[in-house]
Amino acid sequence: MIQRFKLARLAVIACVASAAFLSGCAIHITTTKDGDSATVKSPGSAKIECVASPSGECNYVLFTSRCETVEADAGKSTTTCTHQVFDQFKLATGQSRQLANLPAGYKQCMKSAGKPELPNCD
Repeated sequence: MIQRFKLARLAVIACVASAAFLSGCAIHITTTKDGDSATVKSPGSAKIECVASPSGECNYVLFTSRCETVEADAGKSTTTCTHQVFDQFKLATGQSRQLANLPAGYKQCMKSAGKPELPNCD
């Protein structure tokens, strides 16, 4: 597990080092609140990995959100969001999945036991 994070850090360092020479190099690492999953993202793609999980698996839901705010009476506003799931899958501990052609601004939820509930990932 430590070696995987070292490799991910090396990818980030390589990206930063080459940023002066290449445009559009954008890689960042996001770790879920449970620390069970790691994601390495680049524009339009991601590699998602189930690093560790008490249940032995990581359950993912990938989605987009579109929100609309409407002004209401007395200066108050109401926001309504529509969430569109475009992929859901399970990975066993140690497995990873490479994804391509991801929509801009997509979000992901992960739960180690059962399907995540949108949009708060409970």
